[in-house]
Amino acid sequence: MIRGVQGGMAPVLRNLRRGFASSAMVADQMRAMAAQVPTEVSTMSNGMRVASEVRKGTDMVTVGVHLSTGTRFETPETNGAAHFLEHLIFKGSKKYSQSDIETKAENMGIQLNAYTAREQTVYFATAMKKDVPLVVDLLGDIIRNSKLEKSAVERERDVILRELQEVNQQMDETVFDYLHEVAYQNTPLANTILGTPENIQTLTVDDLRNYTKKHYKPHRMVLAAAGAVDHNDLVKLSEKAFGSMEKETDVRHS
Repeated sequence: MIRGVQGGMAPVLRNLRRGFASSAMVADQMRAMAAQVPTEVSTMSNGMRVASEVRKGTDMVTVGVHLSTGTRFETPETNGAAHFLEHLIFKGSKKYSQSDIETKAENMGIQLNAYTAREQTVYFATAMKKDVPLVVDLLGDIIRNSKLEKSAVERERDVILRELQEVNQQMDETVFDYLHEVAYQNTPLANTILGTPENIQTLTVDDLRNYTKKHYKPHRMVLAAAGAVDHNDLVKLSEKAFGSMEKETDVRHS
């Protein structure tokens, strides 16, 4: 287990050297940095990282799995797979059925959510401190053992197609798609996050399972939490939930 504390130089300090920041700006920034809570980071034996920041005065925790995978890692044939998985991931796993997930979330006031970007996919939840063990266990099971049933895939096709229609009507969304298409021609970054209508209609369960098998690797995952969280406890929960995932031997090609 490797541990450390993360930090960085604020942009205002760099600007001071360039003559863009006043001494008052620097003083304000220094006070903010002094009050900043450090991020504690540990690395598990399989390469997965665990990061946490303590927030005092609250009993709530937001905890999620951040995966270094998204549109950038898709082929023309699988474009949209990462986003499709976002729609399916909470539909049930080996340990938790969809009904279990929905009932536990409702009874405990747990807010489950997810989002997909071109270079990352995130599954996260906000919960009371006492429910963090359940949340981490749930996240671990949906990442490792998601059912990805054919019936659920078929139901979500129309949902995603409607979402695509809505997104295409929003100028602030489509302008960035056009920008990526021009700036990153002939690369996966030129593709849209939701995928093409053709792909949405034809992606199969096997396509999605192969995608998770290839890209849901521990060295590309961070379990991150902020709020009323104890880092050592979070590491232990992560070891229990994700420790069985095998370490990648050649991370250059994964």
